[in-house]
Amino acid sequence: MADSAPVMIWIADERGRRTFFNKPWREFTGRSLDDPTARDWTESVHPDDRAACTDAVCAAFREQQPFEIEYRLLRADGEYRWVIDRGAPRLDAGARFSGYVGACVDVTPLKDSEARLRESESQLRRLAARFEAAQERERTSVARELHDELGQTLTALKLEMARIVPDLLKQRIDRDAIDRLQSMIGTLDAAQETVRRVATSLRPPALDHLGLATAIELEGAALARRTGIRCRVVGNKRVAKLDEAQTTAVFRIVQEALTNVVRHASASAITISINGTSRSTSVKIRDNGRGMSAAQLKNPIAVGLLGMRERAELSGASLSISSHPGKGTIVTVVASAGAGDEPMRT
Repeated sequence: MADSAPVMIWIADERGRRTFFNKPWREFTGRSLDDPTARDWTESVHPDDRAACTDAVCAAFREQQPFEIEYRLLRADGEYRWVIDRGAPRLDAGARFSGYVGACVDVTPLKDSEARLRESESQLRRLAARFEAAQERERTSVARELHDELGQTLTALKLEMARIVPDLLKQRIDRDAIDRLQSMIGTLDAAQETVRRVATSLRPPALDHLGLATAIELEGAALARRTGIRCRVVGNKRVAKLDEAQTTAVFRIVQEALTNVVRHASASAITISINGTSRSTSVKIRDNGRGMSAAQLKNPIAVGLLGMRERAELSGASLSISSHPGKGTIVTVVASAGAGDEPMRT
């Protein structure tokens, strides 16, 4: 029965010496009990795995507990193959420990598939990182064009129209026409504000010119004005020397966390803690809103949470989200950098 089994079966005595190998094992390894070295089965284990494998088996024998180990085993053709080896204690007629019986399965195809999957995931993440960087560059470019080109053009147009008004009044132009002109100047003011708001949403100027801490403070102040939610920024407000990608990622995570609070939390207050050392920067966003359940935190279609996690992973930062229904939510992002601090500039 053992020889016809689809897995490699072995039996060991109470000292760990193998006393039986079934046919699949013998065919796989090319070794049988007649081979003087076959009983020392660890000779067929890959040298890099041998110590860990031996330690795990010895520990199981001492405690007489089941075990499961994964290692590379030498096949008869000289190729090492990944296997999962499971063993269970066996007892004699007197219920005394008499060794182990185990089964070994070749899982190399699965390991190869896992390796290909990891490589595919790595490639996708590299692609996502390049896409994210390109998107930020495009946002920055568009924001500057809006501010420098369109914004200045609207300003110039407004000034020219404002200069015309006194001249038209001297020429006794119809008052309704003057009123329409004044209304057009007001429309230009609104257009300027729209351009400023859109440019800032694409890429806050403070992030490039005043630093991460100040940009977060301004973002919190803007949210408070817009929504009425109290927003405090506390901590030492020091920022380690993060690179541009890390700085942008942390800021975007903070933005997304604040957006989630406004949309879903029904909170009345937010506290943002910014604390930095020479090696890392920690930003914690805490709200007093309705909170989330464990299922909501793990929801695979929660785009906001997924976006924050992806940004953190792509930038090498760590992200944690803790929440309980009725007790608010805490989002913490920590980005590491080299030595040196960047104090907040005001």
